[in-house]
Amino acid sequence: MNKKLIIVGNGAAGNSALEEILASGEAFDITVVTMEATPPYYRPMLSEYISETEIPNRFYLHNHDWYVTHGIDIKYETALDEIHPELKTIKLSNGEELQYDSLILATGSRNFIPPIPGIDKSNVLNLRDLTDAETLKKFAWHKKTAVIIGGGLLGLELGWQMTKLNVEVTVVEMMERLLPRQLDAEASVLFEEKVKETGIKVIKGVQTKEIIGTEVAHGVLLSDGTILPADFIAVSIGVRAETTSARKAGINTDRAIIVDDFMKTNIEGIFAAGDCAEYKGVNYAIWPEAIEQGRIAALNALGKNVPYVPVTPFNIYHGLNLRLFSIGDVGSDTNASYDIYSYSTEDHFEKFFYKSGKVVGGILIGDISKSSKLKRAVTEEMSREDFESMLN
Repeated sequence: MNKKLIIVGNGAAGNSALEEILASGEAFDITVVTMEATPPYYRPMLSEYISETEIPNRFYLHNHDWYVTHGIDIKYETALDEIHPELKTIKLSNGEELQYDSLILATGSRNFIPPIPGIDKSNVLNLRDLTDAETLKKFAWHKKTAVIIGGGLLGLELGWQMTKLNVEVTVVEMMERLLPRQLDAEASVLFEEKVKETGIKVIKGVQTKEIIGTEVAHGVLLSDGTILPADFIAVSIGVRAETTSARKAGINTDRAIIVDDFMKTNIEGIFAAGDCAEYKGVNYAIWPEAIEQGRIAALNALGKNVPYVPVTPFNIYHGLNLRLFSIGDVGSDTNASYDIYSYSTEDHFEKFFYKSGKVVGGILIGDISKSSKLKRAVTEEMSREDFESMLN
């Protein structure tokens, strides 16, 4: 009799785990549980769909027939309600109970909704899944003004897609500059200039104090007293790991589900990966990390004993009429001494950061053809001499 494997979640981590299990050729009875109504898709493309008339062909990672062909039981629009480790069973939102030998939790994350007065109004939206995208699309195609709370890449991308539909967009960012974790001050100024060229208005260094209106929001009140009128509002200020069922089952959690070097939780036979998982206190909640953790969780569910090698966090972005790549330490440690190489032209910017003679981070805006070499240099802690030799 085949062993039973259940994967809860079908995003980057869940899909990566599933593909690794199938590639192994080992016989499992596989069940995938997903809250989505569709097969998995490339979540970073959700914003792009806002300004498109149809879903792009490259949006989906697999179609439903792929699951049928591989003999996978996929349960759509179904949530995990309970985990019973002592019985090795789970209970689903539809009342069904399933037995497992190995359980991979890839439950992902949910958007963080801040406790701003008025945030529960009907035209205050966020973007996490395809249903959210459909709702935002209806507003963006029929309204004239929008405020986006949060000036990260997702919020800015969403704003850019809205400007294509002639929506007047204002982005409110509480930090003093855009992308402070991904860019240093010089690069942030350049990036903001590019953002503004798309027609997006940017307000920095203020918080949203209140969303004003009765049942429907009419605008936002900022901490400096400014009122921004808006036909609708989008919130994009980060995510929180989905850990509810795991925590209730006695699985150790902090900000996310705590895993060891092998993506194992504290309970035998249960693994976690992706946005819902925390390794050595770190949870970047980024696509590359989720894919690698999903792969490692699958290998160890197969009994391969393969340790996880942390992914060096990086951001690669193509939008807002530019290309951007950022990786590693970009001068954020105020107590450290950096050697910095910087070069820029009208349409290109590059900056490399060195500590103790080694490459620790870098930023590329415009031409990002050096990104793969830069990624390798940071990951391998390459010397400055070797890195410069590789570039030439």
